Amino acid sequence: MALSLPAIAALVRAGAVERAWDLFVSNGYAARTGDPAALAVRGRLLKAQARLAKGGERADLFAQAAEAYSAANAIGPAPYLAINAATLHFLAGDEARAQDEARRVLAVLDGPSEPADTPYFLAATRAEAAFLLRDSKAAQAAMAVAAEHNPDGWNDRATTIGQLREIAEARHEDAVWLDAFAPPASLHFAGHMGMASGGHAEARLAADVDAQIADLRIGFAWGALAAGSDIVIAERLLAAGAEVHLVLPCGVDLFESQSVAPAGEAWQARFRALIDRAASLRIAAGDPGAVHDPIATAHAGELAIGATLLNAQALNAAACQIIVTDAHGGGINTARQAIMWPSGAGLQRLQAIDRDITIEALFPPERHDPHRELVLHAAICIEELERGRSLDSKEVSRLSAPVAAALDGIERARIRTAPGRWELALADVGEALAMLVDVQARCRAAGTATPSIGAHIAIASLVPDPASGTLVPYGPGMAMAQRMEAMAPAGLTLISDALAVTMVARGVSGVRSELFHQGDEDSDGAVHLLLRLGQ
Repeated sequence: MALSLPAIAALVRAGAVERAWDLFVSNGYAARTGDPAALAVRGRLLKAQARLAKGGERADLFAQAAEAYSAANAIGPAPYLAINAATLHFLAGDEARAQDEARRVLAVLDGPSEPADTPYFLAATRAEAAFLLRDSKAAQAAMAVAAEHNPDGWNDRATTIGQLREIAEARHEDAVWLDAFAPPASLHFAGHMGMASGGHAEARLAADVDAQIADLRIGFAWGALAAGSDIVIAERLLAAGAEVHLVLPCGVDLFESQSVAPAGEAWQARFRALIDRAASLRIAAGDPGAVHDPIATAHAGELAIGATLLNAQALNAAACQIIVTDAHGGGINTARQAIMWPSGAGLQRLQAIDRDITIEALFPPERHDPHRELVLHAAICIEELERGRSLDSKEVSRLSAPVAAALDGIERARIRTAPGRWELALADVGEALAMLVDVQARCRAAGTATPSIGAHIAIASLVPDPASGTLVPYGPGMAMAQRMEAMAPAGLTLISDALAVTMVARGVSGVRSELFHQGDEDSDGAVHLLLRLGQ
């Protein structure tokens, strides 16, 4: 897969270190020892690898990364190359060299001609050089200038703060002054609907949420938009300048009729205004036959929780949850989302706000369809078998055997087969992901052709096929899994953003994901690479 150096660097920033290194080598960039751009990306890759390593290997990788940046700076001088080399020499254990290089960086910044870079990065570079020289006061002043130049550049800020924290940790120093510049927290919110629009319960909740937003420095939030608590919280977040990302269990019109309209026109008007102001909107069950049922509501909750946690991880910032309860726990769906919040994920605050209106009887009950399930859809393809060329039965069995062994024990009705292809609809997400990783491992161990695999999580109606006895999943899930598989090179497993988010929300063990690419309309969001933990 041909990829540019900026695209490879973007993969590194997103955490896809292994994939980025493979592409760096396969595209021939590793051999470009006289190209400063390639050397800079090599330094970035080695730095990312060092952060994942331990002990002597960690120091050695930091030293290699420093030399790559130094070599790039020698060919095409630039402050960001020089400051990276300085910091990485420090992290490798050579403080004297790091400080010499930091002084040279400051000399360039104070020189007669301003280097070519953005005002933010020039100020951030000054902050990092000053901090390497143990001048925290000057570093803090420079970071204040950087923040003024780019007040909402949180991804850039996260990179700078992360590197400054590394320096502080290596010196066993508590650099609390960095907290003022760190990206804001990400919030998940949910609560009960028992509030009169404009009533005393709303007034109390609004005041409490305003205080929480200020206290927790919330800048991003995910949740639904039912009448009552959800709408009040979303409005207060927007008033404070936070981004609000909505995750609904079903389409907007159906959700409004089910969870907003029964509470009255005032809530409906507020709901419609918020829909237009949301930073993004995700639908948990978006197929034409979708209904507002307990499965969709629960899945929307975990998609919102997972997105909150992923955003916090990407920005190296805090995650938190606000749940609005009442004397009876706040309702079934609210209580479920409080339980979903993973232990250790971040602060969870339960706001007790009594209901000031009784409206539960006005809301229609969620519909339940026993055929509907939230399932992991997977498409597995071995190209040599699928192409249809003539193979004797012995060769077909040899190529198929590792996949068949990995699928052994799965309910037969949940596997549909065709030449070279297996399609699965599995209820246990953790077991399904472990099985997909096992498929690739067994094929590699056997020395047979490795498959391309795609996976997605979605609600489906599982209907028995009278002819084959298999369960046919009706809904968009399998089509998305097939698109993931079509993107996947042989030997890789690609998963949808919805599945990657669900993994985080559920704390699935034994596997992890890395960003593969940012996605497009066909992928409905980012595409991620599935890996065994430790890979």
